[in-house]
Amino acid sequence: MILMNYDSLTINGKKYSPKELLEKGRYTVLDYRQPEWLRDFYEFVLDWLERDKIEVTTSGTTGTPQTITFPKKALIESAKRTISFFDLQPDDNVLLCLPAKYVAGKMMIARAFTGQLNLILTEPSSDPWKDMTETIRFVPVVPLQLRELLRYPDKLNNIDIILAGGAPLDSKLDRQVKRIKPTVFQSFGMTETLTHVALKRVNGENPSPYYRALEGVWFEADAENRLIIHSSFFDEPVYTNDVVSLKGEKHFLWHGRYDSVINTGGVKVFPEDVEQKISSLVYRRFIIGGLPDEVLGEKIVLIIEGKPMEDSCLESLHNRIRMNVEKHQAPKEIHFAETFPETESGKIKRNEIIERISKD
Repeated sequence: MILMNYDSLTINGKKYSPKELLEKGRYTVLDYRQPEWLRDFYEFVLDWLERDKIEVTTSGTTGTPQTITFPKKALIESAKRTISFFDLQPDDNVLLCLPAKYVAGKMMIARAFTGQLNLILTEPSSDPWKDMTETIRFVPVVPLQLRELLRYPDKLNNIDIILAGGAPLDSKLDRQVKRIKPTVFQSFGMTETLTHVALKRVNGENPSPYYRALEGVWFEADAENRLIIHSSFFDEPVYTNDVVSLKGEKHFLWHGRYDSVINTGGVKVFPEDVEQKISSLVYRRFIIGGLPDEVLGEKIVLIIEGKPMEDSCLESLHNRIRMNVEKHQAPKEIHFAETFPETESGKIKRNEIIERISKD
């Protein structure tokens, strides 16, 4: 049940009235002795209480950061759909370990306001778990934080639902989360959609390769099979660069980014598709990429993190991969990179890795 009082907020077990939040927020934002992450948090709290429109800045990982303005009611409607999907109840403990500077953190605060949830506030970091003592009903994370969480079995047992976003789970992490107790969902969304508009279950009894739309969201695709997102709480559709296969208007299978496609011998191959097919065969982190080739235009290569394997292992791996992919998807070469560079959110920097390999 969603309460109609959207202006009080419970933080770490203490309920604050709008007046108390305004006083605490104004003091904190102006006190530069306070850490930046905490000032960002209260800056959004003030915006929520004092404005009808909310500004959100993109992270800039795919281009120049941009500022987008949303009506506050859009954040409330988006928050309601997440609360309903996960059946969150008033006073449920939800953990905020993402920066409030960006949309994922802002939307967690919006959900806490809208659903009267108990917001457990902690400093955003790659490892927010070491001091966590509470039982958590719901927590959104980036892959880097999820990898760290796996180091704390006792903490895992105190979490019900994990929402992974910001980047796809790499093959190794995907295998690992299938064995843990909390229910794990992968999110699909962006700043332009106020985080997720679709979710897929990664582990448990009923995992699915298909993303499922939240209530009030539906999909179509253009001639290039790029996803178009429609929502009852947005005035205009959102056009994406994500190539999908639709299953009706509420479900889709994600293939990859249109701008990451590899054109090999005139056939388009999405690296993410190949990675999914061979994820159970490669026990380290890896990516599929394309390198220039005189005959094919681009040749598909497998790049594995870590030290090179012995020739006998490579030959065996090659053979297993060929049995699990179509002929045009099979890597022509296998390369190794000692470490994969990552963004702050734990997203692998594909282009940087491929460029490095191409120069070797």
